[in-house]
Amino acid sequence: MLSLALLPIGLIAVIQTKQVADSSRRNAELLLLTRTERAASDIRYTIEQARGAARFLGASNIHQDTIEECEQSLRNFVNSDPRFSFVGVLPRSGDMKCSSSGAEFDFKNTPSFQQAMSEGKSVVGINQSAPFSGKSVIIVSEPYFDGREVEGLISVSIPHERLSVNASDEAADGLVNVITFNTKGDILTSIGPLDVASLDLPQNTKLPELLGQGAYSFSAVDAQNYERIYAVIPIVDQTVYTLGVWDANAATARPLLSRMPAWIFPVIMWVVSLGVALSTVNRLVVRHVRRLGREMSAFARNRTVPSEHRATMMPAEIEQIEDDFRDMSAVILRDEAELENSLRDKNVLLKEIHHRVKNNLQLISSIISMQIRKARNAETRYVLGRVQDRVLSLATIHRDLYQTSDAGRINVGALITEIVEKSLEIAKLDDSKIELDVDIQDVFLYPDQAVPLSLMASEAVTNALKHVGAGLNGREWIRISLTCAECRDCKMIMENSIGAPMPDVESTGLGAQLIRTFAMQLGGQIDVEETDNSYKLTVEFQVVEFTSDAVDY
Repeated sequence: MLSLALLPIGLIAVIQTKQVADSSRRNAELLLLTRTERAASDIRYTIEQARGAARFLGASNIHQDTIEECEQSLRNFVNSDPRFSFVGVLPRSGDMKCSSSGAEFDFKNTPSFQQAMSEGKSVVGINQSAPFSGKSVIIVSEPYFDGREVEGLISVSIPHERLSVNASDEAADGLVNVITFNTKGDILTSIGPLDVASLDLPQNTKLPELLGQGAYSFSAVDAQNYERIYAVIPIVDQTVYTLGVWDANAATARPLLSRMPAWIFPVIMWVVSLGVALSTVNRLVVRHVRRLGREMSAFARNRTVPSEHRATMMPAEIEQIEDDFRDMSAVILRDEAELENSLRDKNVLLKEIHHRVKNNLQLISSIISMQIRKARNAETRYVLGRVQDRVLSLATIHRDLYQTSDAGRINVGALITEIVEKSLEIAKLDDSKIELDVDIQDVFLYPDQAVPLSLMASEAVTNALKHVGAGLNGREWIRISLTCAECRDCKMIMENSIGAPMPDVESTGLGAQLIRTFAMQLGGQIDVEETDNSYKLTVEFQVVEFTSDAVDY
């Protein structure tokens, strides 16, 4: 089986050789097409220039000018470009009266004129004895229109003597000839004389039969029984084509004649050896690995412990891996159970701590309340009330920590809303004319930030209630907002109208000092804006993730 499994190496070599040969053939074909197109580039450029000039002259309505103006314009055009020898305007009647030479001629019975008028599209043809110059020329005719109807033709003549083929480099690499022809199969240009160009064409093949396949190459025997490689390329808008004739024995064209040897037997050998290798690997390795993978997936999804059943013919290495996985799964389940128990105990203890702290703070608040009722001095009652507010704020925080299930985080938005409501209730301002505007979002913070922020809000509300008064419009108002952008950049704003301070209570500045201290603990920045009519406190801070102290590890 191992010997059979080695047979694919030979098949791989055959396939790679075939791929290299195919790639070489494609590259050689692209090279021939590119070099053929480059050899005919000047001819293509000249013909396209002639077509563009004919279209421009037709679009400029030169046929509507007087004969003298029309002839002068065409004469100036021919004199400006030495590549063109003649330009003429052929109306629908075929009786040409306007031309660059000033001569008149009747083209209505010529086949090229009739073809161009009937098809209504450009025609490129050849005339080896032009009627005016007597020379061999290429005639490019473009129709001009009156609306959608063909009104006539603009004909431009290009002398063969002014055309050139850049084939010196290609000829050294095996290029025999570059032939251009139109859709009718008329040979327009050739490297040598036009009357012998047909000797380089493929035997028993007419030029129109080579059209319609885009750019491609093929091998054939020419009229002189020489084996050639032919490259066919459309060069002018499916009107003019180039046929490159290459020597089949040249190094450039030789890869196109290569043939793959017989490869049926190597393929059969590869299939057999592949079947043997796959069957062996599947029986000895793959099926056991898949089963082990399914057991691991089941354990990862729902902690299902694998069974003790073993498959037959399992290699010792995979058997050892399966035993290790069973041991590991048992250890993981035991450790997870211990961690869950430990976590449950810690959560219970932590909630109990918060509960007891909350109860103790409420007890302290009750003691302070009793002391307030016994105090005779109003200032003493006010100071004790402020201390009671701070104690109740801490108790509220520990109550929320006791009740929360979100990894120890507190919804500070709800907490501040509750503090504001209780502050108003304690101050007995529910029936007052103060306009309260509250815009507090839900912001979840860890206690390291929740405690100072809540205490700061309590102090800020108390100060606002203490100093609130009628503004310019005669209204008393308090605005409170807490926003957090993308759960990171938070901002708390406490703003109130300014009025007379509470009677019989001296301002000690303790509230402002506490606010600054809480802001420092919060890691925030304070900005105070005070005018004659309002007081605005802005605190900006960033949400900080929980980090344990080093002693906790």
